[in-house]
Amino acid sequence: MDEVKRYVNISFVFVMMVMAWLFVNVISLIFGLLSVMDKPLMGDTVRYSTVAGLILAIIGTIMLWRNSKVYNWALNVAYEMKQVTWPTMDETKYAMKVVIATSVIVALILFLFDFVSKGFTDWILGI
Repeated sequence: MDEVKRYVNISFVFVMMVMAWLFVNVISLIFGLLSVMDKPLMGDTVRYSTVAGLILAIIGTIMLWRNSKVYNWALNVAYEMKQVTWPTMDETKYAMKVVIATSVIVALILFLFDFVSKGFTDWILGI
């Protein structure tokens, strides 16, 4: 169970990074739409929108992480994913070949129906 908790905690860090990227871009866009100067704080890369987005992402992630319903849901998902039996590479290759063959057969059948219906329609309209 400790391994599952580790994966869940790592996923919350990943969620925080995605939220930070999203919030930084959205806040920067809002600043641009409102014609508010997004002044640099340090150098040229750290701006007010960057700091605000990071703070919002950290707060949002901590709120999600501390919410027992969300955390238990994530634990249950990780535990169930750990029990999944994943197919081997040979099974995956075989399934891919079956899908490709089925797609080709269905495409040929549809081509045949289309060819016959076009010929039938041309014959009807030619009368």
